Amino acid sequence: MLKTLLTLLVQTLLSLATPEVLKKMADMLLDFVENFVAGTASTIDDDLVLPLCRKIREAFDIPDND
Repeated sequence: MLKTLLTLLVQTLLSLATPEVLKKMADMLLDFVENFVAGTASTIDDDLVLPLCRKIREAFDIPDND
């Protein structure tokens, strides 16, 4: 019974995962990471993580609209 429910749940979630939804989720995740890193006192993570986030946005065409 549990296996059947989990299978149905995963199938439903995958059917909702359109490219637009996935892009929005990636944008939200990148926003969270960028805001967290910008809020820390360390500049090392700013120099490492923020350029990586920019490259990911560029590679997957995810604009930073906030």
